[in-house]
Amino acid sequence: MLLDLSGIIIIDTLDWTREVVDAILGVIVIARLYAMYQQSRKVLICLAVIFVAIRITNTVILAIAMMQISGEELVLSGTYQCHFNYAGDFLLLDSMIWILATVWEVFTLFLAVWIAVKHFRELRQYSTSGIIGDCFTVLIKTHMSYFLT
Repeated sequence: MLLDLSGIIIIDTLDWTREVVDAILGVIVIARLYAMYQQSRKVLICLAVIFVAIRITNTVILAIAMMQISGEELVLSGTYQCHFNYAGDFLLLDSMIWILATVWEVFTLFLAVWIAVKHFRELRQYSTSGIIGDCFTVLIKTHMSYFLT
């Protein structure tokens, strides 16, 4: 019985750790996009509302899914193994978590690509030597600080 409980604790810990790491990475993405959009309050509010809605939904779904996991101890050739049973709609719930996470990632990727294309268009308008040369110059200037320190 102790092995069953410890196995369930390990599974729950891994799932909740993944949720916490996703939340931390989401905050980092929001901060980076906020900076890319030059501290636009509209972008920040939009990102924050969507992020919080997805995080709350994922947390509730994960809590419901965790209630549907049961474990049992198996002894195979003298070794103890934990076997987990996923009852009910666990696979559907787990899929919903991944779908919502994918929606968030695609949305943030779209915003990042959008602003990058916008910056490249602006750079091309004001450039006289070509966009490749300007990009290379910017990369050299911004990365010199790494080499000097």
